[in-house]
Amino acid sequence: MTLQISKVSLLSTKVNPYVAQNCDPGYVWDPILRQCVPASTIISYAGVNISYYSGSHLLSFNDTNDVNKVLDQLDADYENYNTAYESQYPNATAIQLDSLDSVNNFDQLQSYKNFEAKFAGYTSQRRIFDNNEVTWLNNNMAGNDPDSLDYTVENSDNAICNNNYQLIIAGTTYQWTSTGLIIVGGTQSAIINSPTGSCFSNYRGGPPSWFYNSDRTRKCKLKVAVNSSLMRGEAKAKVKSFRKKSNGGWTRSRLDMRVRILGPLYRGNDCTLFENVDQSKPTQGYSKRYELKTLRRVWAIQANISPNSTFSGILYSNVAELSGTKTL
Repeated sequence: MTLQISKVSLLSTKVNPYVAQNCDPGYVWDPILRQCVPASTIISYAGVNISYYSGSHLLSFNDTNDVNKVLDQLDADYENYNTAYESQYPNATAIQLDSLDSVNNFDQLQSYKNFEAKFAGYTSQRRIFDNNEVTWLNNNMAGNDPDSLDYTVENSDNAICNNNYQLIIAGTTYQWTSTGLIIVGGTQSAIINSPTGSCFSNYRGGPPSWFYNSDRTRKCKLKVAVNSSLMRGEAKAKVKSFRKKSNGGWTRSRLDMRVRILGPLYRGNDCTLFENVDQSKPTQGYSKRYELKTLRRVWAIQANISPNSTFSGILYSNVAELSGTKTL
């Protein structure tokens, strides 16, 4: 009853919903729900205390350093989990690993699900994309590709955002959009994809590039992006592999592949050359995965590309037709 009175009282007066209000003991002001909700639960991960607001399903971080520590650990957990499993079958082909995955009920994305399960009732943006992609594949890829709304091109970034693509950093709520990371309730973007001098960031180069084998029973999707936010700048390429099912529809399927990013990165508003990037995952040979990424992170620096230069993602595989390049 006390909580209900508090809500009515707060919502009946003209207050700034994005400024913390006084709530009863044990409750805090939720700027998204615009009401008093139970105080956050604190979960420790990667040595970082993450506050979780169950009402709005928001993860809250003390600062950008904590965000980066969590993102790095999510990347490491994913790689360690998959490498440990694959090392049990060193001589298995990609197709054989597909079969073993089915027998063992192995999920390449399980490490992300384990992280998200730490927060009761939490639905991440990563989970939304994952579920929507499964439905899309089962429907023979009819309609819009769910990846078209993936603004970060990154499972780790998406895992720490709720289903509205939001998270809290140092008390401010942010949201990923097609133009970058914006402040919720305001118009100012942290970093936007309009030109800064002769450079720009938060650019994904339109739809992904698709590559098919000769009988069109296999296909690969290659995405490339250069993103910047208040956390860091990133250049990345990500590939996904799919196989047509005998009973209709498509499924994720492992393939021997390697993904590479190649080109110059520029920094800051003065658009000075920062680094000529040439980075691959794996560094040589192939990985037998259905999803693979490589990225170059630049701490506390706005990463830009220039319209006067070429930045590319390159897919290599053991099937010639399932190889190619996407250029921003």
